[in-house]
Amino acid sequence: MGKFLLLLTNLAFPFAALGVVLGFFFSPRRKVLKTLKEELKERFAGEKPGAVKQGALWVHCASVGEVKSVAGLLKELKKFYKKEILLTTSTAAGKAEAQKNPDIAQVLLAPLDFYPFSRRFVRLAKPYRLLVVEREIWPNMLAACENANIPVFRITARISEKSTRSYRLVRPLFARLFERVAVAAMQDESAKERYISLGVPAEKISVCGNIKYDTLNDTPAHVEEVQQLIKKLGWETSPILVCGSTHPLEEELILKALPVWAAQGIKVIFAPRHLERKDEIRATLCKQPLAYAFLSDKTFPTNCTVLCVDTMGMLQSLYAVATLTFVGGSIAPRGAHNLLEPAILNKVVLFGKSFYNTPDTAHALLACGGGVLVDENDLQDTVCRLMKDPATLENMAAKARQAALGFKGATNKIMELIENYERKTT
Repeated sequence: MGKFLLLLTNLAFPFAALGVVLGFFFSPRRKVLKTLKEELKERFAGEKPGAVKQGALWVHCASVGEVKSVAGLLKELKKFYKKEILLTTSTAAGKAEAQKNPDIAQVLLAPLDFYPFSRRFVRLAKPYRLLVVEREIWPNMLAACENANIPVFRITARISEKSTRSYRLVRPLFARLFERVAVAAMQDESAKERYISLGVPAEKISVCGNIKYDTLNDTPAHVEEVQQLIKKLGWETSPILVCGSTHPLEEELILKALPVWAAQGIKVIFAPRHLERKDEIRATLCKQPLAYAFLSDKTFPTNCTVLCVDTMGMLQSLYAVATLTFVGGSIAPRGAHNLLEPAILNKVVLFGKSFYNTPDTAHALLACGGGVLVDENDLQDTVCRLMKDPATLENMAAKARQAALGFKGATNKIMELIENYERKTT
């Protein structure tokens, strides 16, 4: 039954691909695809023989966040295996991020999940092992490796309840793909239970935590630069709310609350999750009465109240100078972004009830008092209340940091699993 379902997915692929392409070209995000011709060769596994690193450790990540999260693990893998790293990503942004990492020998876009493409890529690369990070589940990628007797490791895996319900409709396919997985390292117990319910043998699954928390940095690189920025804005003595990875709904709430916050002297910095929305954001900021600026601006108005971060790589340094933080994708139903980035910096974290991507960290922050749940109705008042009570904020911030420190250590646990596997198979 599993083989039959895999065949059906491949028969349906051309139609699904056509739908995705048409949807993308009518999407406001179509402008992010600027190098279509160059990308097609990689998407179709069209590289010439010899153009792909052979015998390397193949690591597959979805995008930027996953690429950043595996940085420490890649160092340990290179040390242990004494092999080069070939990394594929699902997005161009992920590829660009991976190309900055000197531990990665080659970076390519992953071939589309169509068995002929996946099989050709595996034959070109002849990878030693495949390590799949987080949520990525590409049936043909896994099947091509298993058919070539290449061990597959699931690393810091997670799966939502919604996805689990969908996968149950094709449970035989899922069970077939994972019955021969060599190592399955889950982020948490809920992920373990969901994988077991889909037919993955319980004895193959271990809970190791999330490696991205091992990359938490309490000494961000650009703090001095940000401090100069705050001085230039004239905000040295002002309480500052930093909102990270925001989506349109959250920005709407922030701007709605802005006059009330401004009346209390509160300054606001927000970093949109998708920078290609800059023109849309500028048009929205123009409609509100308070002075605003973008981080890339060379000059700022003297009465600037709100700053939009339109450059990459600055968010954690901005969290470092915050009085209070909010993490986006949590009131907007996106599952929440990294709640521990501000927490590790001794900052109280506000977030909404949509935190299905990070339930462990959300519950830990709420339980210790380092995080506060907010929604469309009380975000404004919660910020005002906390900003008026510096002593309470300081106490809560210390608890947030302790909670963040408790999530480190996944990289060592995953390496232990891998080393044990290799010892047993040699």
